[in-house]
Amino acid sequence: NEDISGKTPIDDDEFTRRKLNDFSAETYGFRLGGPIIKNKLFFFVNAEIQRDQTPQPFDFATYQGTANRDSLNNLEAKLAGFGYDPGTFEDNESFLNSEKITAKFDYNINDVHKLSLKHSYVQAENLEGVRSGTRSINYLNSSEFFKSTTNSTSLEVNSIFSNKLSNSLILGYTKVVDDRDPTGDPFPYVNIDDGAGEITFGSERFSTANLLNQTTFTITNNLSLYRGKHNITIGTHNEFYQMENLFIAFNFGEYQFDSLDDFLSDRPSSFFQRSYSLRDNISGDDSQAIAAFDGAQIGAYIQDEIQIDDRLKVTLGLRADVPIFGDTPENRQFNTETIPLLEAEGYDLRGAQIGQFISPQFMFSPRLGFNYDLSGDQKTILRGGIGIFTSRVPLVWPGGAYNNFGLNIGYVNDFSNPFEPDINAQLPGDIDPNNLEPEGAIDLFAEDFKVPQVLKLNASLDHTLPGGIIANFDLLYNRTIRNVAYQNVNLRQSVENLTGTGDDRPYFDRRDEIDDSYGRIILGYNTSDGYSYNATASFSKRFNDGLFASVAYSYGDAFAVFDGTSSQNSSQWRGLSAVGGRNFNQPLTRSSFSQGHRVIGTLSKKFFWNPGKNIGTTITLFYEGVSGQPFSYIYDDNGNLNNEDSRERNLIYVPENARDINLVDLPNATAAEQWEALNRFIEEDDHLSERRGRYAQRNSSRAPFTSVMDLKIIQDFGLMIGGNQQQFQVSLDIFNFTNLINEKWGRRYFVPQDFQLLDFEGFQDDTLTPEFTFPGVQDNDPSSGNIDDSGVQSSRWQMQIGLRYIFN
Repeated sequence: NEDISGKTPIDDDEFTRRKLNDFSAETYGFRLGGPIIKNKLFFFVNAEIQRDQTPQPFDFATYQGTANRDSLNNLEAKLAGFGYDPGTFEDNESFLNSEKITAKFDYNINDVHKLSLKHSYVQAENLEGVRSGTRSINYLNSSEFFKSTTNSTSLEVNSIFSNKLSNSLILGYTKVVDDRDPTGDPFPYVNIDDGAGEITFGSERFSTANLLNQTTFTITNNLSLYRGKHNITIGTHNEFYQMENLFIAFNFGEYQFDSLDDFLSDRPSSFFQRSYSLRDNISGDDSQAIAAFDGAQIGAYIQDEIQIDDRLKVTLGLRADVPIFGDTPENRQFNTETIPLLEAEGYDLRGAQIGQFISPQFMFSPRLGFNYDLSGDQKTILRGGIGIFTSRVPLVWPGGAYNNFGLNIGYVNDFSNPFEPDINAQLPGDIDPNNLEPEGAIDLFAEDFKVPQVLKLNASLDHTLPGGIIANFDLLYNRTIRNVAYQNVNLRQSVENLTGTGDDRPYFDRRDEIDDSYGRIILGYNTSDGYSYNATASFSKRFNDGLFASVAYSYGDAFAVFDGTSSQNSSQWRGLSAVGGRNFNQPLTRSSFSQGHRVIGTLSKKFFWNPGKNIGTTITLFYEGVSGQPFSYIYDDNGNLNNEDSRERNLIYVPENARDINLVDLPNATAAEQWEALNRFIEEDDHLSERRGRYAQRNSSRAPFTSVMDLKIIQDFGLMIGGNQQQFQVSLDIFNFTNLINEKWGRRYFVPQDFQLLDFEGFQDDTLTPEFTFPGVQDNDPSSGNIDDSGVQSSRWQMQIGLRYIFN
């Protein structure tokens, strides 16, 4: 709670550090097991209740936007006139309430067969609790509220027929209901530009109609054969699922305003958009526009573990998987009229059609592994392997094709729409579901689309050094065989380029769709580009006096085209940071999941005060030093610099000199002064200084390195009650112990993954020569003032107290 947490971690000593507001984070649990029938039937139950409040402090004095408290008070008064309460924007709190129960029964049927029945129940309610920051004022009722219930049952029968034959059969059933809703009263979502900041309020735009029901049935069987040196497994794993997914983004309407004064003065919005049900035009979760589909993944495999001799074991395996998707609903108009238009523009749709979906295809995964005792005494062991591994694809991706096919979800936008607070009075007004013209977004997948596959190679050496030190060296290399990639095939090819500087990126016309009946037409297909690697060295030693020490260093990097971080196919495409548009010739760039450097250390010591009574104290220190997350330098341009789409993801061009960029005056800085500051920033940035006259590369800069140490203390008490040994344990965790030692230590700095370095101000008259301003970066550091102060993994120390009673 707030009494065992540190004060505000801030850079500026002029701000007053303060405690957190009242909060609590509590977990209660128990586990109990025993016999129902002696040596025959047993039970086990585990239960846990979690009640977490997470403070998210915000100091309004750090906000860099134009609004002050008076103007925000005027905003809240105007919203109150609409009968709407936006909630607070300071110290917004998130919460997680969860109950988890697991029950299991083990039954020894006879000497050959054993049966196990297990059921798991998980229920959770989570309030996101949007948080304000240095560049954003976010009102609490623009948070998402997420409720999830999972019931999972499995039945396992293990049979040992002889010392040469055994079998394991597992049947599983899982039901998941996820209901994501906005908080507060229903209200349109509003985003207001506020100088260097932005203001948001209203119902969270992606939660207005969002419901997911998943039912999965699995059959797994493994037959094991033991033949001399061979341990052979022949098995099958099969999944059958049914999905119901309702998703209508910004269903209550989304408005954008260029300034707070525009909203307060009732001027029209600069942009409005809304998606709506073509089935019934009902807003919210009650709509009939829910995508329902079935599918399966059938898998079979064989594996042979061969004990060549006392020192060498080799494992050979082959697996085959067949993903199966049902056909999508039909849209004949699209297939007969729109597809020829797209192909005439030069796009290859790879056999994709509405009404016919991904064809079933065999996915083969061969594998080879080995374990070799080099020294013959288990002191030096070489391990390794090579294999192909087939992934699953998040079902929400192909599921988009069942939702967005032109006759289910409609879309409307407007660039000068007066604000309407009633969610049932938004554009386009009344529609006739029985007399529809196809419209909206389209999700397509190539006919030969395959789920992701990767080639993995690894080698490891375990060696015991003098003094009993265990050394481990590991190398892992992953090569993409196929991954998902996207195109917006409703975007016309570029016929112009920017002029006036070395930045000659192509310029598009995003409002001139090939078929203006639809918005984005997103095609999913496969790419073979991508790889990652990781190298690790670790050393550990366990001493006889209860002391244990270990240290490990690893370095990893990853490169990809699309990282696959969104649930929406269109967002996968438009969220890619790029230069020449996102549709063709995407270069291989550093992935957002690139690890960088990482150092982990552990030092633990157990003190035995009275060994006979099991009284002892264990003190453990954990250290982690890790590279910051990668980020990209982009323009703040709302997608208007190359006019391809509406999301700010254009990588900057790094000017060679002052003549290679067109800066215009700001009220507080001339163009010459801005260039002096920008040039200094480029020179002091390792990546940008090497890219002069070229474009910045995606994810080629990093947030600062972070060093944090945690402390754990466990006190054990042994008690004899009724002739039985009991154990009582008290634990104390101090997360970010580094910050407790020194208030300036243990800070976790971050940088937005796409850092807006330059502001696009428009084009010079009748040209495509762009003009920019450089608002400046404090101390030439994008992470300045960006200190992570949320949750347990924050920049302030937090304590956790635990009590456990173990009885026999």
